[in-house]
Amino acid sequence: MTGANDVYSVAHRFNPECLTIAREFRGYRKSELASRINVTPSAVTQFENGLAKPNVETLARISMALGFPISFFGNDAAWRSIPTDRCHFRSLKSTAQKHRRRLIAAGAVMERVIAHVDGFVEMPEEQLSRSQHTLTEHSLDEIEETAVQVRRDWGLGLGPIPNVVQLLESKGVFVIQLLNDCRDVDAFSFWESGRPYIFLSTEKGVASRNRFNAVHELGHLLLHGDMCLPGDRTQEKEAHAFAAAFLLPADTFGRECPRRLVWPHFLELKRRWSVSLAAMLHRAHDLCLLSDATYRRASVQLAQKGWRFSEPDEPGLEIPELLANALQLLEGDGHSLRGIADHMGLAENMLRDLVFADTAQGM
Repeated sequence: MTGANDVYSVAHRFNPECLTIAREFRGYRKSELASRINVTPSAVTQFENGLAKPNVETLARISMALGFPISFFGNDAAWRSIPTDRCHFRSLKSTAQKHRRRLIAAGAVMERVIAHVDGFVEMPEEQLSRSQHTLTEHSLDEIEETAVQVRRDWGLGLGPIPNVVQLLESKGVFVIQLLNDCRDVDAFSFWESGRPYIFLSTEKGVASRNRFNAVHELGHLLLHGDMCLPGDRTQEKEAHAFAAAFLLPADTFGRECPRRLVWPHFLELKRRWSVSLAAMLHRAHDLCLLSDATYRRASVQLAQKGWRFSEPDEPGLEIPELLANALQLLEGDGHSLRGIADHMGLAENMLRDLVFADTAQGM
């Protein structure tokens, strides 16, 4: 393993992909990094394309400017950036490009961390690919059938799902909390090395929306796989339909849902199903349980009550635990978080923030 201060060895082994990951993790354009390390933007491009290597002085400035240990840039070829077109994002217009770059770079880091941890701790087997149903376009009936089939495959029945994040993790999905300063993204997902990843906001006060976003991303992973069209309206509509069908199955929810606008009844259903009022109303309208006129009136009243962005009776917040628990098991075997970070060329505080985010957990 290259030592943290072995700058000549790192410069010799320099991995250009690691520079791209570190730069995008900080949200810098190439020109911004160039100005911080006193080189030209074309020099940064050459470094990242593998056409040139930074000398030891430049490498030290890169490390300082990006806040990554020097040893990070000497990581092996398994470290590679993830192309944007392999990630499922919502509307690209509402998401800052800097935040997309940061999140994808964080995904590349977490993929390597998980690969390292997986060598010591047995992770749950990935169980999504056996239920994948990837087509160029899906009918609403096909999406309904897929949602019910996945529930059947996973032995869930047709009732409420107590904890969506816990369910996904038990099926081998790595659910990772979004970086705190990238909250204009609700969620995004991708497949990497045969593993499904979901980056998810765990914002307090909107737990029902977080649950829906998680299943929306599950829909992308099952219906679209690597056929990513970021921001594509058809794919977004299909993932949304899957989430509604998965969380609120037509048979059971249809029997419980009122045919007229009775807010106390819908609030009871929210407490039972842990799905937002807005999503339930939309689902009821799609199932023809509420008329067009009733649905429009409900939407107006949601806004008038101030419930469009802050609904009452929110369920408890669901926090990813799989990777955090695995790291704590490793600690019990003598593998400290600092030791893992050093081995991977990462700063301990960075790894802690990525794994534990703003939870009270830690090592």
